[in-house]
Amino acid sequence: MAVRVIYLVRHAHHDVDNPTGSELGGSLTQMGLKQAELTAKALAQRPISSIHCSSLNRAEETARIISREVQGLMIQSTDLLWEAIPSMTPKLQIEMPHYTGQQVLQDRQRAEVAFRKYFKVAKRGDKHDVIVCHGNLIRYFVSLVLKAELESWMRMDICNCGVTQVMVQAEGDMAVLCHNDWSHLPRELRTSTLRPA
Repeated sequence: MAVRVIYLVRHAHHDVDNPTGSELGGSLTQMGLKQAELTAKALAQRPISSIHCSSLNRAEETARIISREVQGLMIQSTDLLWEAIPSMTPKLQIEMPHYTGQQVLQDRQRAEVAFRKYFKVAKRGDKHDVIVCHGNLIRYFVSLVLKAELESWMRMDICNCGVTQVMVQAEGDMAVLCHNDWSHLPRELRTSTLRPA
């Protein structure tokens, strides 16, 4: 019976203070380039079938570096995998006072459309899909896989180039195989929202 293994990769470290000038965000830092290169080498050991990514610069740059190691695959870039705030908490309301309830609802709906698109049963043989996107979105995907309460996404960390693996079994059941694996990164290259660079 065919299975689908999804490798959710958070984009590499990027320059938030010196964006490229477009609304698509900043570029990878030197640290981010090293993170992405090591992640690419780790993923190249897997039988990757496809590479999908957010169309935001930091995710596309990370995906391009991965694709150099996993040759023969076209990167499939989409706005559907943009960063999201799937629910608002009192803490987030203080940090993001201008983010409206309508924006939160749109983010959650977009994230759920993406989940239905990518987390599906493999039809013809095993599939190994890389999805390079963003921390909040990955955390929300994990919450959906676990069928956890909505705010669960706020209670987990995702480091830059951390890899989370999810298996979609033939009958549609899902399981988290590993979460936020950063064993391929040396200690000095481990950065996250909870652990400063």
